[in-house]
Amino acid sequence: MKSRSPIDVVVREIGRILAEYGFSAAGREFRLRSPLGDWLVVDVQTSDASNRSRRLFYVNAGFLMSAKWDWSRSAIPGKRGLPSVADCLWSTRFDPRFGDTSMRWMVDSEATLTAVVDELEHVLHREIPVLVRLLDRCHLHCIADQEVGLGYATWQVKAWLLAEAGRAGELELLLQPLEDDDQDVEDEDDSVFQAMRRLASSRGEKGAGER
Repeated sequence: MKSRSPIDVVVREIGRILAEYGFSAAGREFRLRSPLGDWLVVDVQTSDASNRSRRLFYVNAGFLMSAKWDWSRSAIPGKRGLPSVADCLWSTRFDPRFGDTSMRWMVDSEATLTAVVDELEHVLHREIPVLVRLLDRCHLHCIADQEVGLGYATWQVKAWLLAEAGRAGELELLLQPLEDDDQDVEDEDDSVFQAMRRLASSRGEKGAGER
């Protein structure tokens, strides 16, 4: 029987840990879907710098709102099935406490494989509960309002939340300055803006306090 590669061992162990939080595995990807259709996605991405004696890889994670994924599937050719980290509104990489500064994990011996698996367990149990909270809409509203934890994706999360709630007026106040600041808005961005506006319009204007 062929022995498992170091990456296979890593993927198996990540799957075992993530299963505790409700994630489903599909190859090197792991997904958790909320009742509202939002997604968390984790994957293992091998590095091109790997060779026969040294395996390098990244562990990526992302968060995706259901409204954004609905738009992607309708507007972008080939977007079918399940989302990947690349589809997510916000993404990050889990950083090992040891190794180089590129956020790559490295396995070059049985000893380092054991150390990597132990460290991955530590990192995942620390980080995954934080990510799972993103699937709680009350928490998501809170961190979006406070503009903490989502970095570059904050405005998009805010905009989709407003669109879902039918708060078209507030949405326009958020989107218009973005369009005014960048007269050369890319076609995809413009399409997203219009999709947000259509969703807000279809949901109807709701009270500012309603979520």
